[in-house]
Amino acid sequence: MKLYRRCMVLGLALALAGCVGAPNIKGKPVPTAFFVFFEKDSATPDEDAVAVFDEAAAYLIQYDNTAVRIVGHMSKDESTAELDQQRASRAAEELAKRGAQPVRMQLLGMGTQENISSDPSVGDPTVDRRVEILFSTM
Repeated sequence: MKLYRRCMVLGLALALAGCVGAPNIKGKPVPTAFFVFFEKDSATPDEDAVAVFDEAAAYLIQYDNTAVRIVGHMSKDESTAELDQQRASRAAEELAKRGAQPVRMQLLGMGTQENISSDPSVGDPTVDRRVEILFSTM
């Protein structure tokens, strides 16, 4: 199932890359997005999230003219109110613990508005239980 999820993430990343330009900072491209996944009805990131948070925070620390939008999502089968915002807050906390400045973070909760599993070719609600860490230059 992890392979399937990773393929879906790659597809989502490629779709986002088409929508979000990748400006350069000091000759290096700004990453467009990182993804963190969660278990059902939980604001605790999965075990793969540590590496994602480490890399995203390191980038924010190294390049002081970048910012991130942290967007929380939830699947339609989750019942916890404001879980999308809790997930975004948890991701921001993890980045801040690693030295990223909270003032450069914008948090959003999208609920089920941008679900990927609505697509019949995907149909897996685990891809909707995510946080997107979207980079931009300031």
